[in-house]
Amino acid sequence: MNRRHTVVACCSLLLLAAFGTCRASAQEVEWRSDYVRARKEAQDKDRPLVIDFSTVNCFWCRQLETRTFTDPDIITLLNGHCVPLHLDAGNVPELAEKMGIHVYPTLVFAAPDGRILGFQEGFIEAPVFRDQVQRVLNAVTVPEWMTRDFEAAQKAVVAKDYARATTLLKGVAEDGKERPVQTRARQLLREVEAQAAVQLKEAQDKVAKGRPAEALKGAGEVTKDFAGTLASREAADLQATLTARTDAGDQQRKDRARDLLAQAHEDYRTQQFLCCLDRCEALIGQFAELPEAAEAVRLSSDIKSNPEWAKQAADQMSDRLGLLYLSLAETCLKKGQPQEAVYYLERVVQTFPNSRHAETAQVRLAQIQGQPVSHSEDFKK
Repeated sequence: MNRRHTVVACCSLLLLAAFGTCRASAQEVEWRSDYVRARKEAQDKDRPLVIDFSTVNCFWCRQLETRTFTDPDIITLLNGHCVPLHLDAGNVPELAEKMGIHVYPTLVFAAPDGRILGFQEGFIEAPVFRDQVQRVLNAVTVPEWMTRDFEAAQKAVVAKDYARATTLLKGVAEDGKERPVQTRARQLLREVEAQAAVQLKEAQDKVAKGRPAEALKGAGEVTKDFAGTLASREAADLQATLTARTDAGDQQRKDRARDLLAQAHEDYRTQQFLCCLDRCEALIGQFAELPEAAEAVRLSSDIKSNPEWAKQAADQMSDRLGLLYLSLAETCLKKGQPQEAVYYLERVVQTFPNSRHAETAQVRLAQIQGQPVSHSEDFKK
């Protein structure tokens, strides 16, 4: 063989050796060695973390490395779908102690967020280990439909389509696993439930305030808008209760509105226009859905559009206000507050001059200024 042939043969051998080395590297688990970095990588890539705790003089650790971790399927699973981490327990004793590891080898399976999913103590054959890794992947890998439904649920919440959002979120979260997307789905579902509960509480408060019609409407909105939530079921019960009460309550409301309108008509007839306006306002405010409220609007409009009647109502209101000020002054005197009493009496004199209440106030002012006032003394009429 001449020199040229010798050089070519040597180069070929080197290339074959290099190729063989590359193939060997490709058929090895890509072990990480730094716990902190591996944790971060697992979180960033959303992959489970597989930790192999071993020691230097551990026979079964070497068996695991040479028999199980050389299996092509295992290598594909770990390199392609996990973050494999090899740790010598002698170099990280505190971590091993914290995880409660005392048998070697021990394999630790963790979710991308660091939650421990399981342990495997001692040697394990490749087929069994492969099944374990696959179960871990199934537990943490998010199916495409799950991501799609969660995103659709988020959009439904933004659009206030809470019924659809609830259905989608329950579908994502229902299998009981702890995938990150399921954790987020459960949190969002709790937020929807909380919002439904707030609206249900508002309806319940209206019942307590004697506004059953508004409460019934509010409960119906919760039942419709938040279908599938616990609050919607409670709202349905509230609806049933209020509906049962409504039949009897409606008749009572009608009777009360009819009586109030009759009193308003009597006030109108006797030209007690201020009282008539008071009753009309009560009818309009409390019984707006009943025909009596429409009649109250007409009566009120008749009074306010008639200058003479409107003036009579204003005079009646002035008379009522003047009497109220006189009563306030008397109350202040009884409490030993003469300065406050003087204020209200002067207010009567200034606001309602030449009225009988102004005359009464002037008499009372003279009594206060001229001599001590007995707390039992009443106004002179």
